[in-house]
Amino acid sequence: MTWLRRFMNRIYRQIGWGDPKNTPLPILVHAHDKEKVPPGELEDGMIAVEQDGLVLHALAEIVRPDGTFCDLDEDRIEWASRLSYRHLKREGCLEAYGVPVIPAFEGDKSR
Repeated sequence: MTWLRRFMNRIYRQIGWGDPKNTPLPILVHAHDKEKVPPGELEDGMIAVEQDGLVLHALAEIVRPDGTFCDLDEDRIEWASRLSYRHLKREGCLEAYGVPVIPAFEGDKSR
C-alpha cells in the first residue's frame, strides 16, 4: 500500500509528531490489498470494509450503516487512539506508518 503510506506520511509531516505521548493516530487505521491482510481477528471495535480489492480497517463507531463515515465523539478520541495503536502494533505496522512506540499505550487492553 505504497500510495497510502506516502499519503499518511505527508499528513504526519504537515501536522508534526511532537511528544510521542501526544502522537495523533489515524482514526481510519489503514488498508491492505485483499490478498495481503494479516492473519488474526480484528480487535473489538474494529471492522473490515472490503471493496475493489482493498480491505480498509476502520473503527466501527465511525462507519454508518450506509457505508459512509461520520465523526467520532470527542470523548472517544483517547479510546480510538489506543485502539488504533493496538491494531497497528498487532499487525506490525507501527513503523510503516511512522508511529513511534508509545510507552503509555504498551500493554493497554482498555476499550
